[in-house]
Amino acid sequence: MLSILITPPPAAPPDPPLTPVGSGAQWWEVLGALGPLAVLMAAVLTFIIGWKTLNQRRRADQRSEWWNRAQWAIEASMSDDPRRQETGLGVLDLLAQSDLAGEEETAIISIAWARPLTALMDSNAEMGQNETTSTPGSEEADDDNSSTAAGARR
Repeated sequence: MLSILITPPPAAPPDPPLTPVGSGAQWWEVLGALGPLAVLMAAVLTFIIGWKTLNQRRRADQRSEWWNRAQWAIEASMSDDPRRQETGLGVLDLLAQSDLAGEEETAIISIAWARPLTALMDSNAEMGQNETTSTPGSEEADDDNSSTAAGARR
């Protein structure tokens, strides 16, 4: 007789013990798993730097255009044409209120604003002196009153 021996099947090998993440054997696996996160962080950082650079460039361009307008307004405010001078002073006033004007620019505008006003006041004072020092009947008359002075003499 044959005897059949029944033997139990071989047991499965036990699972290897789990090692903590910080142990020396698997640190490169953890580092490899963080690779996509590092790429994402680099992309976000690059985006932020690029965005700030574009904003800085846009602001510099706006300030450059602001200064071109300020130069025109200063030149116009120094004009002999009263209408152009008034327009230049109005533009200077608007430019001084802009958020693009820094402290130095505001100081420049205030100086440029004061000079035409001083010149205008000086010219008015000279006109007043001309009227008081001129003798009645003299042929000298200022431009604004020339037609009325000629009409009064007739």
